Amino acid sequence: MSVSRNVEKGIPMNKHIGEKIKKLRKEKKLTLADIAQDQMSPAMISLIENGKSKPSAENLQHIAQQLGVSVSELLGGKTNEELRKEISYINHLLEDNYEEETLTKAINHIKKLLPELGNNFESARIYEIYSRCLFSFYQYHKVKYDALEDQDWTKYALRAEKLYNELQMENRVLKIRFFFANVEFSQANYKKTLELINESLERVTENDYGTISVIIDLMLLKFDALEALGYFEESLQVLDEVIRFSNKHVMLHRFFEIHNRGALSHFNKNDFKMARIYMEKMNQFFQLIDNDYLYIEKELIFIHYMEFFENQPEKSLEMIDEFEKKTAQMEFFKGVWRSTYEELLSDMKARCLTKLKHPNRALPLFRKLIKEDELHIEYSPMDAAIRKINGTYQALCYMDLNEYDQALTYAQDAVNQLRFYPHTTYYQFARNVLQDIQIKSKDYTY
Repeated sequence: MSVSRNVEKGIPMNKHIGEKIKKLRKEKKLTLADIAQDQMSPAMISLIENGKSKPSAENLQHIAQQLGVSVSELLGGKTNEELRKEISYINHLLEDNYEEETLTKAINHIKKLLPELGNNFESARIYEIYSRCLFSFYQYHKVKYDALEDQDWTKYALRAEKLYNELQMENRVLKIRFFFANVEFSQANYKKTLELINESLERVTENDYGTISVIIDLMLLKFDALEALGYFEESLQVLDEVIRFSNKHVMLHRFFEIHNRGALSHFNKNDFKMARIYMEKMNQFFQLIDNDYLYIEKELIFIHYMEFFENQPEKSLEMIDEFEKKTAQMEFFKGVWRSTYEELLSDMKARCLTKLKHPNRALPLFRKLIKEDELHIEYSPMDAAIRKINGTYQALCYMDLNEYDQALTYAQDAVNQLRFYPHTTYYQFARNVLQDIQIKSKDYTY
């Protein structure tokens, strides 16, 4: 509750401060003498706590110092401990959940906290979380986001960065800069992304665990941006650098993600030998970790690689069947998790059945993997191409059914969408299918 609101309710300001001081002192199990020290008397502290005396600015500063809080907290803001509880509540509420209801609840809760934030670490964290919530709302719920009164995630991210700078917390500052770079990447501003990343990496001076982790984030984003621009040799140099860096600092929790980038990149260059080396390392890593979440990620990736790059649809279907049996026994893989992946698995089955020449079974299974409310989001070229290529598969189905008008429509539409990602194998595949359908449709009409 702010000071101004206390005055409006008729509560004497000095009494409110006194109550706050007493509450904090007892929470920290400090005596009146502990607070007074040599600057004040315990009796004066008692008078202030009971609202019978108003502390001078100098005494208020002294009391705040002994309590380990800022003066602004004594004047009405929440204490560090109270803010830590708020952060814990918000993080528990979110838990990587980007549903509209959850984000709305988090945003509304944080908005009430904003007037009570100070210049401490906890306040910076809340500003940071708020900026990320606003951006996530923009990404996943654009229509509802446009109706929000407060849409400026940049403002709150900058506030957090300023506080982290003042607190000399380089790793947290770096996280904010990664956030800004990621925003640019999500809007397909790849050159701006690279500028922000290079600028951030040049300013790094520390080498603690938190900083090293963000450096890896920045380097992987740099890899993605270079690939998006078609600079494949440079991107692979960055990937090698990331691997050396993470190995040097024993950052094994990023091993799987980093090597998957390598596998996909080499598949895209038709370097199957190197791609399979990366996949084998991923498999070996999984054998050591044996984690259910990692299993889900690994299998979905490998199923796609097996069908698209290795061109083994039967094997891919077997993998899907095994995946569904295993995940059915996982307690956490229910509800939101299952519904999230059901459409993806359905589309994967449809692609396999297409290659196996079962168009009637395949067509009902295709799903639109990029929703209408996601059209404002710029996926990375690889991610977008993986999703949009299903139009080409549907074209193949209609060609097998001798429905060439439909086949040409789907094939042309897929090429039109994928032409924005000319550096991907998916675009080349779509073009080849379109050309094949055009030739066969002419033969069919004659």
